[in-house]
Amino acid sequence: MAIKLEFTPAELIAEFERQTGMAQALAEGRDESALNWQPKGGKGWSILQCVDHLLIMNRKYMKVLGSAVANNRDQLEPRKIPIQPSGWFTRWFISTEEPPPKFKLPAPSPLQPPSNLTGAIVDEFCEVQQQLTDFVREWGEADLGDLKVKNPLAPIHLTADTVLLLISYHNRRHLWQAANITKAEGFPG
Repeated sequence: MAIKLEFTPAELIAEFERQTGMAQALAEGRDESALNWQPKGGKGWSILQCVDHLLIMNRKYMKVLGSAVANNRDQLEPRKIPIQPSGWFTRWFISTEEPPPKFKLPAPSPLQPPSNLTGAIVDEFCEVQQQLTDFVREWGEADLGDLKVKNPLAPIHLTADTVLLLISYHNRRHLWQAANITKAEGFPG
């Protein structure tokens, strides 16, 4: 099944809001020991580690998105096409993020979450999700498909549209992972 790789600003906002609700639902009614429980005998990530990984990554991407728009505000044109990845490679890469994952890549050390996190991580994730929705509300009608953003994790540049979709699909991947933790044998919550 082909995944959706073109979004209107309203559709992307709705997807970010859906993801926020999913993170809240995963934490609701669960104590911190359940949220920190790690499957596979402690070798897999906990619910909070999945959410913290997204929080770390999304903060980095929000910072570079904000800088790119601030530095190029006067050059932005009205949007004529949907929010979409910029080329075949980014379309392919983003599609690999759709759950279930096609392959597993280890997270670089700066993106690896610590153990024993607090439930406040979910609130912080929701705050960054709100920043993302606010960004798309403010800039979604501008053509961000040509706006280059320095990737904070690799020595490459991506378009702002590509970054927004990468965030969305990366969120989907790890929220799916977190939801599956609740179905794992031995889950305490």
